[in-house]
Amino acid sequence: MPARLYYVDVPMRWSDMDALGHVNNVQYLRLLEEARILGFAEWFAGVETGPDGRPPLLIARAEIDYVRQLHWRAEPLVVALWVSDLGAASFDTSYEVRASRDPDAEVYAVAETSQVVFDMATQRPIRLAPEHRAVLERYVAEPIRMRRRPKGHR
Repeated sequence: MPARLYYVDVPMRWSDMDALGHVNNVQYLRLLEEARILGFAEWFAGVETGPDGRPPLLIARAEIDYVRQLHWRAEPLVVALWVSDLGAASFDTSYEVRASRDPDAEVYAVAETSQVVFDMATQRPIRLAPEHRAVLERYVAEPIRMRRRPKGHR
C-alpha cells in the first residue's frame, strides 16, 4: 500500500447493480469519479488558481482491473486514491475500491486514470499551475499494480 493514501467514502446506489446481481462494470467509473471529485475538492480547498481552486481537468485514460464481484451493500465503499505520476500538464491517479479502511479489507477493483490539465477556450493542454503541482505532490506514491495483457492478446 502506498504511504500517502487518501480515503473517500462513496455510497452505493441500488441502480449500480445489473441483472446478475452485482455492481455493473461501468458503474465503477462512476464510483471513481465520485471519489475523485470529493477528494480533489478537499485537496484543492483554499487554492486560488483555477475554477473552484482546482485545475480544469479532462480524463484522458481510464484502466480498471476487476478483482472480485461487488454486490450491493448499504454501507459505503471506501475508495483509496493517490497521485501515481505527475507530469507537466497531466497526472495519473491510482485507486483501490475497498470494503473498508482496514489494511486487510477486501479489494474489489484497482484502477488508474490519467488527467490532463486543459484550457477549454483554446482546446489545448496547459501546464499545471505551481499551486496545483504543490497540492498534488503531497499525495504522490507508487502506482497501483495493474494486470497487463501481453501485446497481441485478444
